[in-house]
Amino acid sequence: MTSRKNDRRPISQDLNAGSVIATGELTYLSPSDIRPSQNNPRHLFDPEPLQQLKESIRQHGVLVPIIVYKLKAQDKYSIIDGERRFRCCLDLLREGHSLEIPANVVAAPNKIAGILYMFSIHNYREQWELMPTALSLKVVMSELTETDTKSLKRLTGLSEPQIERCKILLTFPERFQNLSLDIDPVSRIPSNFWIEAHPVLNYCPEYAPDLFKRLGRDGITDILVDKYRKKAIRSVIHFRRIVEAIEVNEDDKEVSKAIRRRLQEYLNDISYETRRAFDEFVMDNRRVRSAIEACAQFRTRLDRSKLAHVVDADREELTVALRDVLEYVTGLLQNLEGTDAPTIEEEDI
Repeated sequence: MTSRKNDRRPISQDLNAGSVIATGELTYLSPSDIRPSQNNPRHLFDPEPLQQLKESIRQHGVLVPIIVYKLKAQDKYSIIDGERRFRCCLDLLREGHSLEIPANVVAAPNKIAGILYMFSIHNYREQWELMPTALSLKVVMSELTETDTKSLKRLTGLSEPQIERCKILLTFPERFQNLSLDIDPVSRIPSNFWIEAHPVLNYCPEYAPDLFKRLGRDGITDILVDKYRKKAIRSVIHFRRIVEAIEVNEDDKEVSKAIRRRLQEYLNDISYETRRAFDEFVMDNRRVRSAIEACAQFRTRLDRSKLAHVVDADREELTVALRDVLEYVTGLLQNLEGTDAPTIEEEDI
């Protein structure tokens, strides 16, 4: 049963989703009054963070109201934002703790509006893991028949690199996607596995043609998953060793032949560890040092330019150029750092 109805008051929502869900009213609901959303894009609710939140709610109650809408022809409410808080309250109720959940009641959104709203609020809070984000983005692209990255950026608030990474995830068959939706974070394949494996798989028709012809792309993907589970791929980042080996040596025919043989051996031997197989073909440190020096030189040249004194006539052009650099660097940082932490402890890389 709901209570404290006299405590309703207008609530403004200003999360860059005002055109989707603009206003609501504050009320207090019992967990039994609430139903989880069938369209929640988050999917994954890891137990350890939930336990921490549950203990906080046990001591202090729900401090941030959830966002709900009333289900048609029912006395129940569906969640737009706050399912983690709701799950914790439900657990506490089962343990004998009676409590009410503060809730902003808003107008019922349609499916796509609800997803866009969730994108908006989670860009202002913690982000979802990448695979649930990709699957939600797939709904947006399908419902709105929109695939342009810049348009999707405006709709969802995701960055262009995030959207491109999501698009890569969507190229994998559903059975592989589901491995990144495993409710157990220990056995879950991190979403970044597919991002890093993607360019390796793209090279397989040329560099492992016999195996590719026999097993196909999905068959080789199965091999990579097995190698990861058996820790022959100690970190998803180590896929980059394979790509580096191929790209750094593509003009050297003899070395390229050796890499082809090594890739075949690597894929045929589940226990063959990635760095042991490909480190001899890469010269990673030299390129990294060169990039570090380039960053330092760029910063020095900008300092010497005294940009604070640029006149208005030149300011717009400079702003465009700097934003272009910022977007490039942001994408590079996201690529280097990844989105999901590997589930297998990394060795030094």
